[in-house]
Amino acid sequence: MKLQTRINLLSTVLTLFIFLISFTGIYYLYKYLAYDTEYHRLQMDGDEMLAAISELESAANIDTLLRSYIPQNGMIYIKDEKDEAILRLQATSTADKMEYAIEEGGKYTVSEWEGELVMAVRYPMVWPDQSVVDVHLVQPLQEVSANMAILKWILILITLLAIIPIYLASQLLVRLIVLPIQRLTSTMRRNISQARYDKLEAPDDKKGEIAEMTYTYNSLMDKLKDSYNKQQQFVGNASHELKTPLTIIESYAKLLKRRGFENEEINREALEAITSQTAQMKVMMEQMLELARANETLQLKWETITTTELLTSIIESYRKAYKREVNLYGEVFTFKTDVSKLRQIIFILLDNARQYSEGKIDITVMNGTGITIQVCDYGIGIKEEDIPYIFDRFYRVNKDRNRQTGGTGLGLAIAKDFAELLGGTITVESKIGEGTLFTIMLPKGEESNE
Repeated sequence: MKLQTRINLLSTVLTLFIFLISFTGIYYLYKYLAYDTEYHRLQMDGDEMLAAISELESAANIDTLLRSYIPQNGMIYIKDEKDEAILRLQATSTADKMEYAIEEGGKYTVSEWEGELVMAVRYPMVWPDQSVVDVHLVQPLQEVSANMAILKWILILITLLAIIPIYLASQLLVRLIVLPIQRLTSTMRRNISQARYDKLEAPDDKKGEIAEMTYTYNSLMDKLKDSYNKQQQFVGNASHELKTPLTIIESYAKLLKRRGFENEEINREALEAITSQTAQMKVMMEQMLELARANETLQLKWETITTTELLTSIIESYRKAYKREVNLYGEVFTFKTDVSKLRQIIFILLDNARQYSEGKIDITVMNGTGITIQVCDYGIGIKEEDIPYIFDRFYRVNKDRNRQTGGTGLGLAIAKDFAELLGGTITVESKIGEGTLFTIMLPKGEESNE
């Protein structure tokens, strides 16, 4: 069943049910109030009658007195202790045929006689001869019955007439709820069939659930479009970057095929080039995998470590591997982080500094509002126009030098993604001919100064 049909059916049935409950309550409330009014009227007549009888010394001509208290179109019926009739006084010729019921314990009893409601009230009373008798005041409820019948048909008519506005209201409700969903479905189908990223028009009401759904969907489309563009760019860049080493390998392979293996110098040059380019492609593929993993929702492994434990091993490895001067400055303190991710960020920044400088490299650690780690080199620097793009994938400031040093253009992109994964940022400052300063800012976890 479609949502539109379900909303129409549910809203109509629910509203009619509410009408039914409400009108039933109104009907029975009126019935109770009408009965109670008639009872109090009979009660007042009965009290007056009892007061008048109590002043009599004998039962002579008592029927004349009681006739003035006969209910309208009703009767007075008096029985003795043996339940035998003493007196019956009636207002009409048909009153002697009137049948009624008297229930013990209730204020009054309403029964039905020849299609009419009849109310009977019982009064125990002391007769002038000092015997105890039961006085029954009986009154037909023609007016109450007529009013209740009119009220019943009025409520039924209102319910039937209410179906029209109920249906129109349900249609409006359907329009408010279903129409945005239909627009969303239509837009999604169009996007799927035509490989597009169309968004929904923003509603005027910017605070409702429909507006929230619209903005969520539009945000999703923006993210999907951005991801698709990045994927296309990534694939294009990867294809372009892999094309160069593959071309070199293919060229040397053809050279060996054409010249043979007799010339040892050519053989050595070809093997060195093929080995170098193969290693370059391996590094690039590993970094591409790291970059892909960085974009996934990874489970971080938080560990407590000191700045000395974190950085000393990295610095010693670089000193031995590249014979470079690497200095460590700043405070020693303990903090929480994903050690492997942070190590990789620092390795990438040190490797970048190594490629673009010849002198010393300084690492500075500071413990302030957050944890700050700076990597500074004193090399050639980065042009101001290149700084906004250095964290983009495959972007190279100097492509020729990067190929000579083995760079792939992916390292800084990986470092940036890992820093964001840790809840931090990486910024860069640089001056041509003076050097470059990379700053890692991480949120402060649990730390203690030592």
